[in-house]
Amino acid sequence: MAQLDKKKFLLVKHSEGWNVDRCCRWMEKTGTDYEWCYPASGQPFPSSRGYDGVIVFGGATSANDCKEHAWVRDELTFIESCLKDNTPFFGICLGAQMLARVMGASVSKHPQDFNEIGFCEVRPTDAGADFLNQPLKFMQWHKEGFELPSGATHLAYSELFSNQAYSVGDHIVGVQFHPEVNLDVLRIWHERNKTRPTGVLDDSTRALHLADARECENSITAWLDSFLTGWTLAARKVA
Repeated sequence: MAQLDKKKFLLVKHSEGWNVDRCCRWMEKTGTDYEWCYPASGQPFPSSRGYDGVIVFGGATSANDCKEHAWVRDELTFIESCLKDNTPFFGICLGAQMLARVMGASVSKHPQDFNEIGFCEVRPTDAGADFLNQPLKFMQWHKEGFELPSGATHLAYSELFSNQAYSVGDHIVGVQFHPEVNLDVLRIWHERNKTRPTGVLDDSTRALHLADARECENSITAWLDSFLTGWTLAARKVA
């Protein structure tokens, strides 16, 4: 009976075929139970009440694309249910943008049309010293950013996008950067990028990304392992 009552973490992704990221590997090496949901592939959302916590990853779609994609509307509703059910939540890039939008904040392009693609330094705010104890370079891949939701604590910033991380209470966190992206994921994303009609990276840019990924491998892995350890412990206390 105890096994039937055992909860898991839900990992929501917006494309399939790259489940070799740091979050998945952390779940596997720590023996943490998890399962996937792929809303963009037509999979319906389960009830958030069945999980200790939810992680929503990034994607090419905008959090504002409610008219274009029914699953975006469904996902915003699902995230709203996570908040209502007090389900611990970790949003990455699009996941953080959707969370911000559900909480009433805007998601939009940089006023000077800048984007962040590649490894960029992220710095902690004074309030974010426990979240990020030193500046670190993380993979970024976005052209939109989020405003801070009302009541959120600003945790980190970068040179171009001032809102890089925020928290709401102890177990709801959103980050603009991609700590889950390791070398394996980056290679997959690069190959997929080659098939895009616009915004295709050149060989020198891809080589720079890969070099930065190798340089930052240990520091990002150590940070994410520590973060997920603390977040999942807090999540299980809430659950």
